[in-house]
Amino acid sequence: MEEIYESIYERASAYLDTRQNEVHVSLSYEFARRLADHYPEADRDVVFPAILLHDVGWKMVSEERQSNAFGPNATDMEARRAHEVEGAGIAGRILESLDYDKEKTAEIMAIIDGHDTRQKAFSINDALVKDADKLWRCTPTGVDIDHVRFGVDRKGHLDMLSEVIDRWFFTPEARRMAREALDEARRATSQK
Repeated sequence: MEEIYESIYERASAYLDTRQNEVHVSLSYEFARRLADHYPEADRDVVFPAILLHDVGWKMVSEERQSNAFGPNATDMEARRAHEVEGAGIAGRILESLDYDKEKTAEIMAIIDGHDTRQKAFSINDALVKDADKLWRCTPTGVDIDHVRFGVDRKGHLDMLSEVIDRWFFTPEARRMAREALDEARRATSQK
């Protein structure tokens, strides 16, 4: 990880000790790096900070509300939206404290402020962040965490993920990565 991204992650880490976000953000960052290699037109100096900071706002939402704000049975859309708004503000303050480029900071904040609730991507940078954010769910680790968190059996969760790939992901490469990760998760399931 480049030095500036390490500094961003260090400052973000104080906000990631909820919802298994340390694991989620680390896996999502690796997917963002892989996606950026396939889409050189994307601005890494927007995509990487955005993925590192995208969920810092969950720290401002009570854990009780968090559990109802995401997943297949989500009912608290206000809490989901609150994490985006809070996260954009926290990200702006973190980036300002690092004297990060102001234009890039504005784009990063715009991406974070809608990364879960905005249905369309407004740029390739936004698309890659949205894709990297969801890709972790298809990994063996993501499947292990989410099927327990959502109270669904592992096989049923894997089947659901397979069905949403074409709806969830914006880029062809993310869809390919999702299928590859799900195949790995299925192999891990059969070995348990």
